[in-house]
Amino acid sequence: METLLSNTRFIKASIIFVIVLTLFAGAKFINEVKRSDSVGRGNQALGTITVTGTGEVKAVPDIATLYLTLSKDGATAKDAQGLLNDQVTKTLAYLKGQKIEDKDIKSEYGGVTPKYESVSQIYCVRYPCPQPEPKINGYTATQSISVKVRAVDTANDVRTGLAGLGIKDISGPTFTIDDEDELKIEARENAIEDARAKATTLAKQLHIRLGKISSFSENGNGYPIMYEAKMDMARSSAGGAPAPELPKGENTITSSVTITYEIR
Repeated sequence: METLLSNTRFIKASIIFVIVLTLFAGAKFINEVKRSDSVGRGNQALGTITVTGTGEVKAVPDIATLYLTLSKDGATAKDAQGLLNDQVTKTLAYLKGQKIEDKDIKSEYGGVTPKYESVSQIYCVRYPCPQPEPKINGYTATQSISVKVRAVDTANDVRTGLAGLGIKDISGPTFTIDDEDELKIEARENAIEDARAKATTLAKQLHIRLGKISSFSENGNGYPIMYEAKMDMARSSAGGAPAPELPKGENTITSSVTITYEIR
C-alpha cells in the first residue's frame, strides 16, 4: 500500500514538473519571438541604414524690433536720473502714439554710473608712488529698451521719429517671425519626408527592404535674420528725406533629422 502511494506521489510530481517546464519553455519562446519582432515579418533584421533629411519653410517676417539706449548726464545721480526719466516718458508717449502696445515695449537694462575727471599721471622715483584719487565730475543715467513694431512697414518711420526725440543710440530693425512653432513643425515634416525618400532610393539601389525605424533624432531649428538696417542719425534727426520702406526679405526656418531603418 505504501509503495502504491509513493508511486502515485512520484507520478503527480513528475506531471507537475513537466507542466512547469512546458510553461517555462513556452514563455521563453514567446519572449524571444517578441524580442526579435518576427511575427508577421519573416526573417530577422540583418542590419541598419541611416539617412539624414533636411526641410525648410520660408516666411515673410511679421515683427520688426528696434533697440534703443537712452542716456542723460547730470551733475548728480539724481539730476541724471531725472533727465533720463523725462526722456523715457517722452519716448513711451511717442510709442503709444504710434499704436505700439505696452507688451511690445521691454526694458532691457539701465543704471547710473559716475563720470571721472581725467587725472595726470604722477611720476616719481620711490615706491609706492602716490597717485591722486580720481574725482567724480558727474553722472550718466542710461536705459535700454527693445520695441516690437508689428506694423513692420512702418518700422523705419518709427525709428526716424525716435531719432527726432534726441535718441542717438538706435539699432535695427531686425525682422523676425513672432510665432514660428507651426513653421518648425512644417519644416520637420519636410525633413522627415526627405529622409524617407532618400532611404527608399537607397534601398532600391542596394536591393534591400526597409524594416521599422530603430532611431530618430532632430537637430536644432533655426533661421537667419535676413535684413538688418542701420540709420544715418544726422540726416534723420535733421528732417531730411522721408524714411524709405525697408525690405523685409524672407526668413528661412530649417530642420534636419536623422533616421535609422532596419534592413530586412
